[in-house]
Amino acid sequence: MDYDWLLLLFFCFSLIDMQRISALFVTDISVPEIVDFRDNVTLSCSYDMRGHTLNSVKWYKDRLEFFRYTPLMRPVYLKFPVAGIQVLDGKYFCNESTCRVDLSLLGAKSTGTFKCEVSGDAPHFKLAAKEDNMTVAALPQSDPLIESFNSMYRMEEFLSATCSSDYSSLPTKLSWYINGEQPMLGELQPSIDTSIPAHDYILRRQRLQVHFYLQGQRFYQNGNVLKLKCVAEIENYPELRREMTLSAALTPFNDNLNNQMLKHSIPSAASAQRNCLSTRTCLISGFFAIILLTTKCLQRQS
Repeated sequence: MDYDWLLLLFFCFSLIDMQRISALFVTDISVPEIVDFRDNVTLSCSYDMRGHTLNSVKWYKDRLEFFRYTPLMRPVYLKFPVAGIQVLDGKYFCNESTCRVDLSLLGAKSTGTFKCEVSGDAPHFKLAAKEDNMTVAALPQSDPLIESFNSMYRMEEFLSATCSSDYSSLPTKLSWYINGEQPMLGELQPSIDTSIPAHDYILRRQRLQVHFYLQGQRFYQNGNVLKLKCVAEIENYPELRREMTLSAALTPFNDNLNNQMLKHSIPSAASAQRNCLSTRTCLISGFFAIILLTTKCLQRQS
């Protein structure tokens, strides 16, 4: 009977020990989803040793090791050359619960899958790992640009403006908003795509023109203010959304003023016509006077 109790206690302690041994795991990994190739990035992972002794933390890009932390060995930190990335000197820190590495990127070839692998020491040498993907692209560096837009317009006037996105290696979609509403059918021109090769990417720039008459309820109900907004978006990355908004004052369209201007212009035209006729009459009279004087001189000489 005593042996049965001993066996039961041994089994319980063994089960507890097995649970403790299997508890090593990576709790979190931080890898940017998308970054600009001109930026430096920070990778980090956290882990829970649960009583295990930390043997090493290794970082991989596409299954190739580029960084290692081994607290039980010297040197503690090791770097390995891998195409597309470079570990910044002195820009790393690891301990028993977390490991952080700063990288310099080298363009499109920096894109890949990054893995953090944690291993325990003897006697169990347990392993745990997590990985995530990072896309390195040439991202827009400025908000979209609105051209041919004035600070004041008159109602019923025709307006034409162009929006241009910044260059990007990812497709950019431009959208117009007129006082918070999208343009009506026929108010948008086909977009123009310009591309140039640079930094190992094909960089593209979008241009989208909108034109419309300043008439209708969308203008009269907004306090004589026109707000024109252009939005540049990259599909699947809402955090990369950029926009530009410009405002203009709207003055009312005055038909009476136009009629008065027209009335004033009619007499002026008639007066100009009379002056022109008088000038012609004077020229003709002068011409005949010269002929008459010439004839008299010839008669006297003869």
